[in-house]
Formats: sequence, C-alpha cells, structure tokens
Amino acid sequence: MGHVNNATYIQYMETARVELARSIGQVREGFRAGFIVASVRCEFKKPIRDERRITVSVWVSRIGDGSWDLDYSIRGPRKAEYAIGMTTQVAYDYKTRATVRISGKLKRELAKYMGRPVKFREGD
Repeated sequence: MGHVNNATYIQYMETARVELARSIGQVREGFRAGFIVASVRCEFKKPIRDERRITVSVWVSRIGDGSWDLDYSIRGPRKAEYAIGMTTQVAYDYKTRATVRISGKLKRELAKYMGRPVKFREGD
C-alpha cells in the first residue's frame, strides 16, 4: 500500500486522548477512566507514508455539563498536515452504567487544555 491505514489515524488520536486523560488524573493504574467516547470524526488531509515522523496534538475545544470535545491535529515534518479530528467524551459511571455530570474538578483540569476547535470541510 505504501501508506498508513485510515483506522490507524483513530489509534493515534486514542493514544493522545489517553495521555491527556492520564495527565489530568483520569487514568491511573488499575482504575477505569470515568468517561466513554460517544463519537469520533477524522478528516484526512494527506497520506502518512512514514509514521515514525508524526506528531499528534490534542486539546479541549468544548466543555459541557456531561461531555467534552477533544480536537486533534496529526502533523509530520515541515508542519505537513495529515489529518484533523474530534472526539466527544461523555462522563460515565461504570458501576451504575449511566452518564453523569462532569465534576467541577474535572472541568477545571480540562479548562487548562482549552483551545480553538478544528475547522472541518463543509459538505457539498
């Protein structure tokens, strides 16, 4: 094929999401994260031919009462843009199997990573 499969872009986004969740204390050893991913969107810009040279950036673009959006940029050498993406996370209690409100503490942690939403192409 000569390029990275499209599903791999989503895996890159997942890795960045988990690292962000870990940095704000949502993911710890032996502890299940308090959220589920409700949606994923990825817009491909150009094929990745050498995955050893990519950078994935992630930031928070929206914080609601029970969910938040993370936006992503996948870039390569010389700032080549390979893809942009967005995921929506929903606060979730695995014991009750129900969605919950985001705590004030989590909102404050997420706010530290606020950035501008990515701009997706508009439909035809």
